[in-house]
Formats: sequence, structure tokens, C-alpha cells
Amino acid sequence: MDTKFDKRKSSIAITVPRFTLKKKHDEWFEGKYNEPYILSLAVDTANTEMPGIAFNMMPFPKIAEGGTVTMLGDGHLVYGPANPGEFVAISILMMEADSDIRTRGKILEDFIKSKAVDLGFKLIIASNPGAAAILALTKELTQFLAGLLKENKDDELFRIEGTFLRDGTVPYHINREYQNSNEYVELSVKVIPLAETNGQGEEVKKIIL
Repeated sequence: MDTKFDKRKSSIAITVPRFTLKKKHDEWFEGKYNEPYILSLAVDTANTEMPGIAFNMMPFPKIAEGGTVTMLGDGHLVYGPANPGEFVAISILMMEADSDIRTRGKILEDFIKSKAVDLGFKLIIASNPGAAAILALTKELTQFLAGLLKENKDDELFRIEGTFLRDGTVPYHINREYQNSNEYVELSVKVIPLAETNGQGEEVKKIIL
């Protein structure tokens, strides 16, 4: 069987395989453990007639300062498995929860869709403006999302964004892993050819615009 990667047909997944909570965001009333959580947004060009935003969220309870979380299997899904088309833009936000984040999923999905409408996401994607413009919109949407969460007393720990292009030397940067950090978090992002998920962790939800 031919397993060669076909950039126009094959699926990829973008994952977070691990992160380290280097430093806690100190509050006088907090104990030893923290509950960081990952929020991710991804926008591709696979279907510009019915564009959507891939959204995922995962809390990690009882993480001590200096603790490293290594995900099962291929990691926490940020995008896919899917073929992105010309490119996919992603934004990853890591926050520290002041309360139970798991109760907020639907509220956050509704907020993302509402703000995407306000920003004219659907029309802009349909106009095929290019990777830089879509990434700028995704970053702006993430900024609004971070603001909402800060209003709920959560603290921002880390943020990163980028684009993965189909027509570069290595399509979508498959089989590469990138590590980034600030004073609070060190986080890895990996791009892999993957036809289907491994059944571990949360699936990415597509919010249709």
C-alpha cells in the first residue's frame, strides 16, 4: 500500500504533545496545585463556502509548579485530522482557571461564533485573503476570548499562533515539532500525518459560521 503523503488529499493533525507549568500565577489564596487549561482555535481553507473555526478545550487539574504533562498517544488535538487546503492558521491560549472551566464550554462556543460574526470572518474567508490576514483575524478573536476569560478571574499564562502552508518545502511542516515558552509555560506543538484520531482526549469541534 502506498503511504506517501499527498498534500492535496492526505489529512494532518496539529497537536500539543506536552507542556510544563514552569511557574504558577501566584494568588495569595491558592494552594499547591493549579488547573491550567488549553483553548485552541484553527481556521483552514478546505471549505471557503462553508467556513468554520475548529475549537478545542481541555482542563488539566492538580498541576504543581514545575510539573510536566505528557499527553497520551499523539497529544491534545488543536486541528484535524483533516486536509486544510492551502493553509491552516492556529492560535493556542493557555489559561489558569479560577473556577470549573468544564462548565463553560457552550458559553465559549457561542462567544466565539458571535465575535467571529462581528469580525466578518465568514465574508473575509470567502474572499480568500491569504494566510497573513486569516492569522491576524484568528489572533484578534483569541484576544477577545482571553478578555472574556480574564473577566471571569482566570489568568492568561501563555499564547502562541502561527500558520502551516501546503506549498512550502515540507507541506504543513508535517513530522516537525516546535517548542516555545515564556516565564510560565513551556509548550510543544507537533504536526503529523494522521487519518483518524487515537480516541484519547477531546475531539476538535467545528463551529460553523
